[in-house]
Amino acid sequence: MAHGFETRRITVDGLGITCYCAGSGPETIILLHGAGVDSALLSWAEVIPLLAHRYRVIAPDLPGYGASDRYAGEYSLAFYTSVARGVIGAFAREPVVLVGLSLGGGICFNMALKHPDLIKALVPVCAWGLFDRLPWHRLTYWYTRTKLNENMYAWTARYPSFIKWTLSYSLFGDPAKVTDDLVTKVQKAMAEPGAGWPFVSFQRSEITPTGVRTDLFGQLESIQAPTLLVHGTGDPAVPVQGAIAASKRIPDCELYLMEGCKHWPQKERPEEFAAALCSYLERKLR
Repeated sequence: MAHGFETRRITVDGLGITCYCAGSGPETIILLHGAGVDSALLSWAEVIPLLAHRYRVIAPDLPGYGASDRYAGEYSLAFYTSVARGVIGAFAREPVVLVGLSLGGGICFNMALKHPDLIKALVPVCAWGLFDRLPWHRLTYWYTRTKLNENMYAWTARYPSFIKWTLSYSLFGDPAKVTDDLVTKVQKAMAEPGAGWPFVSFQRSEITPTGVRTDLFGQLESIQAPTLLVHGTGDPAVPVQGAIAASKRIPDCELYLMEGCKHWPQKERPEEFAAALCSYLERKLR
């Protein structure tokens, strides 16, 4: 047991995947974390117990993150989609509720498009894929190819004050939620050898000079699963306009905006997030 959750190690596509499990309800919720130096427990530790009294909850560390194996190949969206499919297969015989933050949200969309039979409901949070181009796209494309991008985490790990500023600027609307304990956890993750490489590899795989390789936004009309889009209104990484536009494209979609939150809304206000999710699932899965 870790953090009050059961820890299970599974193998998917030859890689060891560490999963944190709780609850025993009839429905299974899979929680996918984001990129950068994220992990299952960084993103979802506060949310898991709030869901586990009604649902069976599984939160994997994606390959390259947390306690899961590193991957020698390209960390593409197709690779992560295959891993998510393997995680679902390891834990569930029925379709699941798939929840994903940022990168995890992009995996959610791709799973719903490629393997709709595995998805009972979809909950992308501040998701990758709510755009066909990134803000400052050309500059971002150039930056993802630089050594500066490769070495950014190792450099940043030396400066806790800069980490704290970055968390406040990018991830939290309320700076008071950026605790010293959280800064220490993020600093430790950044200091791991090769910590930034999975995200660098993903960026280089998916960000082309003129757009994104996997056009999720252009396929949203094809999503069959009931979908709840959750978004922080102040998210600087994925502007809320993308979520509003996507909510009009996905056939069966509701939009829940977390006022004042940025790119980590479920971490900033876990009780509100869990209540919104449970309310939605109670209505949709009856």
